[in-house]
Amino acid sequence: MVPILKSNGKNFFSLPNELFFMNIGHGAITVYAYLLYCEDRRTHQCHPSYRTISAAVHLTVSTVMKHITKLADRQFITIENTSYIDKHGMKQNGNNLYTILPIQATMDHCYQQQMLRLEERQRWQQAQALLAQSTESATCAPL
Repeated sequence: MVPILKSNGKNFFSLPNELFFMNIGHGAITVYAYLLYCEDRRTHQCHPSYRTISAAVHLTVSTVMKHITKLADRQFITIENTSYIDKHGMKQNGNNLYTILPIQATMDHCYQQQMLRLEERQRWQQAQALLAQSTESATCAPL
């Protein structure tokens, strides 16, 4: 018998089912899940450092950076650079501010990219067919 856990919303968060069909890979899913874990549920924002994410998901900092870039490119998140003034009055780079975007917008972007690739493939196939026809009707067709 499977135990049923009651959630009061404090120790649980959910992942969108669509995430597993978006072909982003397990590393990016792991980083995305951590960002969802950290996010403020009202603003959908969080600001963990690369090192914090790296330690939490057991990936190297450079791998985390790669997955963050992939998530931003695929429009799962937006990234905003932040800065602060240290005690010596010097401006320093802060942690990035991540905004988790609605999954429907991400899916729409994914479907749009798929349609563009499909249209490109169709144009390429049409060009190949025209090339084959022109080669057959050419007076000096290759042997």
